[in-house]
Amino acid sequence: MILESELIEAGKFNKPHGIKGEISATVDIDIDFDELKCVVMPIEGIFVPFFINSVRPKNGDTYLVTIDGVDSEVKAQRFTNRPFFILKSDAPVYDEADGDGFYAADLVGYKLVDSAAGYIGEISDINDSTQNVLFVVRREDGGEVYVPVVDEFIISIDADSETVETTLPFGIVDLNK
Repeated sequence: MILESELIEAGKFNKPHGIKGEISATVDIDIDFDELKCVVMPIEGIFVPFFINSVRPKNGDTYLVTIDGVDSEVKAQRFTNRPFFILKSDAPVYDEADGDGFYAADLVGYKLVDSAAGYIGEISDINDSTQNVLFVVRREDGGEVYVPVVDEFIISIDADSETVETTLPFGIVDLNK
């Protein structure tokens, strides 16, 4: 039995593509879809694995997926607009010593501190609606600052103090004032 604690939400199935069971899927996290053994979907409260036959890129973060046993548009229809998960064991492994052991979404609630500007605020959300992923940082005055999630800007991530230390380009903190 697969437990929810063993899973990471990875994206959403969109709709069938063609008549042979191919399904359009949008991926929300940085994974190599070709390397996955299976995707997992909740069905009537139980997490069920579905084994992948093939994957081909459609555009950007959208792929066309064929799943074992799904060979018609009718069978593919049951996946439409449903989230899918991957096993944590299939998720990319990052070296924690390099500070890359976190997804951007894991940092919501962390304090953002810049080496030059000092305390900026708390990361309240992630904006991934554009090509560039952004931290949405709530300042103490209630305003928001959008900070690009770029490895070159992040000096360190301290999980104990829930702090992200950055070195941001001059003026980026003042863009939304």
